[in-house]
Amino acid sequence: MSYFNKAKELFRMIENGKMLDALDKFYHTDMVVIQADGKKRIGIEENKNYEKYFLNNIQEIFGAELLAITSDEERGITMVEYWVHIKFKDGSRKKYEEISVQYWKDDKIIKERFYEGKS
Repeated sequence: MSYFNKAKELFRMIENGKMLDALDKFYHTDMVVIQADGKKRIGIEENKNYEKYFLNNIQEIFGAELLAITSDEERGITMVEYWVHIKFKDGSRKKYEEISVQYWKDDKIIKERFYEGKS
C-alpha cells in the first residue's frame, strides 16, 4: 500500500473514532510527535496516554474536514491538511486548523510534526 493510501486510511480511522487503533496500526513504537508549539511526545505509550487524555476531555465535535493529502513516495513522507472544531468538557471550544507532516519508517510513522494555522 502506498504512503498516500496509508495516510488516507489513517485519517479515515481517526474520523471514525478509532484513534487508538490507528496508533497501533500506523505508528512506530519509537515515534516522535512534535506539536505546533514545539512540545514533543516520544514513544507510542506516551502518545497513547496523551490521546486517551485528549479524547476523554472532548464533549462534542461540531465538525471536521480532511482538506488535502499529498505524499513523497520515494522519501516516505506524507502531508495532511485538515480542520476539526471541538467543544471540551470544561466548556471551552477550539477549532484546530493543522497540517501534519508524517515521516514513515518500516511502513509506520516514526515522526509526525504539526503546523497550526490561525482562524
